[in-house]
Amino acid sequence: MISIKDNRLRWAISGILALLILFGTYRNVFSLAAFLGCCLMTFFFDKESILLQLFFIMPMANIFKLSPGTQSFFTILVLLYVVLHLVLPRKATMVVIIFSIYIIVGQLFTSQFDFFKTVKLICNVLLLSSILNTKVQIRHREIFLSSIIGNLVASVFGTMNSGFFKVESYVGVTELMGSAYEEGTVRFKGLHSDPNYYAVGIIISLCLLVVLYHRKEINAAIMALLAAPMLYFLIITYSKSAILMIFVFCVFLLYSFISQKKYIMSITVVIMVIIVIILAIFGEIPIFETLLKRFSDVSSEGEVDINSLTTGRFDLWIAYIKHIVKNIEVALFGKGITAGLITHHVSHNTYIDIVYHLGIIGGLLLIVSLKLILSQSTNIPIKRNGLNYSVLICAGIMYFFLGELFYYDPPFHIFLAFKVMNLPLVYVEAKTLQKIQ
Repeated sequence: MISIKDNRLRWAISGILALLILFGTYRNVFSLAAFLGCCLMTFFFDKESILLQLFFIMPMANIFKLSPGTQSFFTILVLLYVVLHLVLPRKATMVVIIFSIYIIVGQLFTSQFDFFKTVKLICNVLLLSSILNTKVQIRHREIFLSSIIGNLVASVFGTMNSGFFKVESYVGVTELMGSAYEEGTVRFKGLHSDPNYYAVGIIISLCLLVVLYHRKEINAAIMALLAAPMLYFLIITYSKSAILMIFVFCVFLLYSFISQKKYIMSITVVIMVIIVIILAIFGEIPIFETLLKRFSDVSSEGEVDINSLTTGRFDLWIAYIKHIVKNIEVALFGKGITAGLITHHVSHNTYIDIVYHLGIIGGLLLIVSLKLILSQSTNIPIKRNGLNYSVLICAGIMYFFLGELFYYDPPFHIFLAFKVMNLPLVYVEAKTLQKIQ
């Protein structure tokens, strides 16, 4: 197996892959070249080198295709990785098999069978197991930076909707609707099809930056250099949940500063946030005017309610919950992963989706599978602080507003959350526990 320890060479490979994927929106031969290169790496490179590239290109999966509307090459690469490098703890094997059979059998009672969705859901569980339980040492700093830089590069690519790069044909355009907004106000969404799904990756990247800074693995200047453009991209998504998560990020950042007794930096952050809020309220920052309008949307009765605050999601949640409660067989066994939509809309809630599609029994099988997989991946106790839960909290909250059950990114998010949870964040302690890195 080829192992790439030279970071310059690794980043050069990442850069070439990214450019090939971008140029693939112009001519699909470039996407094919990137795919063949990734396949060769999957066969001949060591696990860490493969995973670093997977984490890097994951945010570009939506344009990593032969053409718009086709299956992403990224999904095929994940399947190939699982087939070649599957690692499944003995204790979890039987539960994962039962879960897989449960998903397949559940579709036999419907008129549809979705092969790709079935493979993707099972593959996500197996991928998480293969990443977490590999015996190869995976350097957390390199994985975190690959994810962060990958999200940042994908964000930059998302601005390239010129006549040469046909990014827009792959991800579409999302505009703010309503008379309160200027016509043609576009919500930024990177290379995703929805601004909120894009935002969760950026929020996690911001948390990872704080974690790396807290461990003194990057300095404040690098953190600021990487965080600034991501915060800007996050703001122009005009996503209510994403904007609220920026404040959560600021809390974790302040936590890091205060715990390290960097009080001047803490005060500086607080003052900057206050200044931005004041300028935004008085309309001195144009992009915040649209955000304020989104938060000031009211119902027909003239009062802001929870449904308008959640952009209609609350009524959808209630509709799905009522359907589940009224149908005991749905509550227990779910409607299957090919089930139709209620009120012609997705639930926009991962936790509701689990019960609606898998039922309580299927949900428990999924949870038990994940617990057994996670419990086998580390046995070194550490003393945790608030930052250990930063990725888990942010992703957990965002998943409350997103239907991530059938997407390709949950195993990567879960891995990052678990890695941060089990990473010593007291720097002196980290030196004594290097073997978990």
